[in-house]
Amino acid sequence: MDRIIEFIGNHPLLVLATAVVAVAIIVTEILRLRRGPSSVEPATATQLYNRENALFVDIRSDAEFHKAHLPGAIHIPASTVAQRLDRLEPHRGKPIILYCNNGMQTGRVVAQLRKQGFAKAYQLQGGINSWQSAGYPLEAK
Repeated sequence: MDRIIEFIGNHPLLVLATAVVAVAIIVTEILRLRRGPSSVEPATATQLYNRENALFVDIRSDAEFHKAHLPGAIHIPASTVAQRLDRLEPHRGKPIILYCNNGMQTGRVVAQLRKQGFAKAYQLQGGINSWQSAGYPLEAK
């Protein structure tokens, strides 16, 4: 015990930095748990689609959407989601699963939808790439 007290006395900045990082991690995790899950894996997305009539929303470019997309997905590019909330309004109470190529762009859009009252907005973990890797079907237009 004396050695711990001596260490703290000799390295106060290191101990303070460690405490700040620990508090930041704890606060971040508490906030994440209070908001609920914001992402779903392909298997969970399939269950939501089959059981709760979830809506898939492709936020990629027009060319990528027409090349391949998830079954029944609608296309709303990420930059236009705020202006096109009217397309999502009929689905407000249902799960809405947004996806891009690899899941890196959807977090911001999911947060935006949740602020607008879409409590069941999720991002597809890994995007369309993880969907395809899991062996699930795609459509093309």
